[in-house]
Amino acid sequence: MRDPGRSHDVSALTAGELERVKRDIQVSLSLAWPDSPARVPMLAHLSAVDAELAERGDREHANGS
Repeated sequence: MRDPGRSHDVSALTAGELERVKRDIQVSLSLAWPDSPARVPMLAHLSAVDAELAERGDREHANGS
């Protein structure tokens, strides 16, 4: 179920795609200046990816996988 408070919907991505996106964002963050405004959307998207991965992990754990 999509969280309406989460503005970046990544629920349609596969687990592999989520991991790749997460790595790409982490690389981009490492190249951005610490006070750069460009970090804000990157951090928001990274948060959405982490939340989706955590939700899927919780679901798998609840299903006994």
